[in-house]
Formats: sequence, structure tokens, C-alpha cells
Amino acid sequence: MNRLRAALGTRGDDRGVSLAELLVAIMVFGIVLAVVSTTFVSLTKATAQARAIDGNTRVASNAMSALTRTIRGARTVPLAAGSEAAAFSVATRESLTVYTAVNTDDSFSTTPRRVSFTVQADRALRESTVVATALPPSYWQFVGAGRTRTLGGQVATPQAVGTPLFSYVDFSGNPIAVDAAGAVPAASLPSIASVTVSLTVDRTSTPSSQAVTLQNTIALTNLARGATP
Repeated sequence: MNRLRAALGTRGDDRGVSLAELLVAIMVFGIVLAVVSTTFVSLTKATAQARAIDGNTRVASNAMSALTRTIRGARTVPLAAGSEAAAFSVATRESLTVYTAVNTDDSFSTTPRRVSFTVQADRALRESTVVATALPPSYWQFVGAGRTRTLGGQVATPQAVGTPLFSYVDFSGNPIAVDAAGAVPAASLPSIASVTVSLTVDRTSTPSSQAVTLQNTIALTNLARGATP
């Protein structure tokens, strides 16, 4: 009888979970939740960074391809009155204007283009192209604003001692010095034999780990051979 009463008494015990047990359960749950949350946040950040790097890489690659193709086709241009324009009319640390044999419209026309690459105030890299107009018997003139396009992305601002977007080398292999404004002097423009492009694309306004840098030295073979296509 006593055993039966004891058993019945145990079944009727409604004391529930003790405070110590409840605290332990809450602590364990909190630890698990913290681990899961930290892992989720880390994965989210890693995914976002990978996507940003991939986007910057695509933009930088496309822009570098356009720059390389155009600059490599640099050529001199015969003008009226028997003069000949140097391949570069502007060459600075963040902009250049070049006469090129590259035709982005079709592969048959030999009409030269005047192409300018400039970094805008918002750090976007813009390309402006003017197609030449023929002047008899064999001269060219460049008139009008032409067409423009943005090559995409945001070109990172170079540091004070960093590598500029454009740097230049002469036919002797020596770097061409720029003036206080960051431009190659007019007298040195015909001496440009190669252009080094150091393109850093970053979607943020300050340097970050998502930035992508591509560098390419473009030899101007048409000029090195003294040929005009």
C-alpha cells in the first residue's frame, strides 16, 4: 500500500523544471543560436564579397580589352597642308586621345578614328570616338563630338605615390616624365612608344578588398616600325 501511494504521489508531482535546469537550457540554446547566426553572417558577407569581386573583374576585363585594342592600333594621321598629326594629341595620367586604325564598326574600312579615354568626376571611364572625314587627295579631318560610351565600373582614385591609370615609355625604353599637371609635354608626344595601363576598378568610394587591378603594357607596333596603316 505504501508503495502504491508513493507511486501515485510521484505521478501527481507537478513541480516541473527547476530554475537551474531552465537556465542551463537557455544558455545552451543561446550558444547554438550564436554559432548559427555567426556562420550565417559570415557566409552572407563572403558571398557578397565574391559577387562584388566577380563584377569588378568583369568590368575591368572589358574596359582593359577596349583600351588595349584601341591603343595598340595607334597611328599617325596625314593632315592638310602636308602636316602629319602625332598618334597622341593628349597623354596624361588619367586621360589620353589617340588616332587609331582600329575600326569598331566593321573590319573593312580603313578610316582612322580619334578616340579619347577620360575619367569623369564620378570616376567612370568614358570613351569618345570621332570618325575621320576624308579630304582629297589623301588627308583627314576630325569634326563633331562623335559618339561616347561609358566602359563601366568606377576607376579607383590613385594614391599620391600610386601607379597612374596611364604611364608612357619612349622608343629608348625610358619613362616619359609628365609635367606638374600630370600631362606629357607636347614636344614628347611623338616619342611615345608604349603605354602601360594600370586599371583598378572598385565599386566603393574608398579602397577595399573588393577592388580588382589589371595591368597591361601596350606596345605601339605601328609606330615602332614607322608604318602608317
